[in-house]
Amino acid sequence: MVEDEQLYNEVREVVSAIPMKIGFENIDGISEYVTKRVLVGYAIVRYIVKEKELDNREYTKTFVKSNPVYQDGSGSNTYGVDTNIENEETVIGVVQPTRPTYGIFGLMPLDDLSLEQLASLSFSHFGEDMFLGFEYEGTEHPEWISMLREKWIEIIYEHEKERELWGEVKG
Repeated sequence: MVEDEQLYNEVREVVSAIPMKIGFENIDGISEYVTKRVLVGYAIVRYIVKEKELDNREYTKTFVKSNPVYQDGSGSNTYGVDTNIENEETVIGVVQPTRPTYGIFGLMPLDDLSLEQLASLSFSHFGEDMFLGFEYEGTEHPEWISMLREKWIEIIYEHEKERELWGEVKG
């Protein structure tokens, strides 16, 4: 819910002025605000969860899930693939995607990025990239830039409200 309509509109205007583009991840890492990473398959992963019932009897549940595996273009000098496997997980197989597929990621603002810095485009560091979704070749997909802008507006608006609350912004 928007409490301060004027602030929200100001943030929306500033974020809308940022020249965001879509690009592919290259060997230097992320190159644009929205980055497409080539999906080369899915790792089929098994993991086990041990739980106790109320009477302290222990039981085990086994689960299987799929993790996306991307072509690695992170600039790590290791050209290969990249996925996230936790210590307690075991890869039991790999399957290829059914059609050319991309994981779409967006650069997120740092927590301490102010509206003034944003308006003057005087920032060069970003927070973690956020997974926005998958894009399948030949199918319709969301407008990634609009989706990312909405996330930026939400984050910057909340940061500015907090800064006002703590007296860091002159109202």
